This record gives sequence, structure tokens and C-alpha cells, in this order.
Amino acid sequence: MSLSNEDKIAITELSNSQMRSLDSHDVEAWVGAWVPDGKFIATYGTFAGHDAIREFIKGHIAAGKEDGVRHLLTNYIVDGHGDRGTARCAVTKLQVEKPPFIIATGIYQDVVVRTPEGWRFESRQLDIDHGVFARAGVEAAANGAANG
Repeated sequence: MSLSNEDKIAITELSNSQMRSLDSHDVEAWVGAWVPDGKFIATYGTFAGHDAIREFIKGHIAAGKEDGVRHLLTNYIVDGHGDRGTARCAVTKLQVEKPPFIIATGIYQDVVVRTPEGWRFESRQLDIDHGVFARAGVEAAANGAANG
């Protein structure tokens, strides 16, 4: 049986709620979006299980990479059957405490499962758009020229 509209909304809300928890630096809520043995897959590496996911995001936040940011998720496509589904959405990471600018863009590709606590990520893969890294190279070169 295909997922109901209510299931699709719940899966979209899982994704949106997880990003809001990241924006507010709520590590436990962010980690709790996964099943206990879930995986977060990103440019930074693959983190399997709550402990590894927690340590990754705590370090990411401690390094200041989530200071003053807001994540916007759009263009959802949610599909599945029964107690399993997939979701895909675009993400835009904005700096909002300084003069606003786009920090990064990318695509989330998720595998979700229904649990007694509701829908949770079995895996969440973040594919960051290549332009982010190209911009970082240009900025590094410009800073080197200005300091040289």
C-alpha cells in the first residue's frame, strides 16, 4: 500500500523538525530523528549509530559551523509503501545573524522507517553542491592575495 498523505506529511515534518533542532543547536533532538543504528552520510564522512552521529554534530556545532544559520528545505518528493519510505529535498543553508548570504546548498536523500515513536531516518545522505567548494577556493585565494 502506498504511503498516505498523513505519512508523507509526517515524513516531511521529521525532516523539517530535525533542521529546526540543528538551527537551535538541540543535539539530542537532531540525533533522535534517526533509528538507533541509523546512518548520516555526508561529505564529512559516514556516521553510523546515535553515538557517532551525536559526536559528529557536537563537533560541528562546537567548531561554529552552525552559528547564526537557518536551514530551508524545499521541493520534497516523498514515496514509499507500508512502513518504509524515501524522501528527497533541497536544502539551503543561510547565514542570518550577519548580513544574510547563502552558505551552502545541496540535496538530502533519506530512507525512513515507521517506528513506535513515529517516522525516523534509517539513513540520511547530504550531497552538498559543488559550487560551495568552488566558492571556498575562490575566497581562500582572495584572502591569500590580500594577506600576501
